[in-house]
Amino acid sequence: MVEKQRSGGFKEQVKGPLIIAVVLAVVAFFGVFIFATGGTQNAPQYSLSLSVAGAVFIVTLVLCATLMMIERPNDEHLGQGTGINRSSAKLYAEAKAKREAEARKKAVAERATGTADSATGASTASATKATTQQDAASDSQPRANGQER
Repeated sequence: MVEKQRSGGFKEQVKGPLIIAVVLAVVAFFGVFIFATGGTQNAPQYSLSLSVAGAVFIVTLVLCATLMMIERPNDEHLGQGTGINRSSAKLYAEAKAKREAEARKKAVAERATGTADSATGASTASATKATTQQDAASDSQPRANGQER
């Protein structure tokens, strides 16, 4: 089996998101440090600035990692096998083939019973027609006491 070499190693994959996260954390630190102090006469808010910078760093890393996982396609061998690794396309094809086979068996069985019952089918059809005509005639006749169906 030939395996594809992924472009870049671990350092190359991590370097970009780390740089982005550090830059955004530094910007957040200085932004909160300046605006949370509220002027030159108040004490600087180091704890608030560090907390916001840490939160921005972590959120940025998680977001970058999620985007990297979404972009990378799964290996082909993960969609094959049995159990949870079975391919849904293969399952659909098997179910469709099974339904079609059952439909063919049912059609063949209906044709076989249709030719055997053709002699009795004619007498059954005439009896059904006579019953339908009697029901239609009884519906058109008015009932006693003015009652309708």
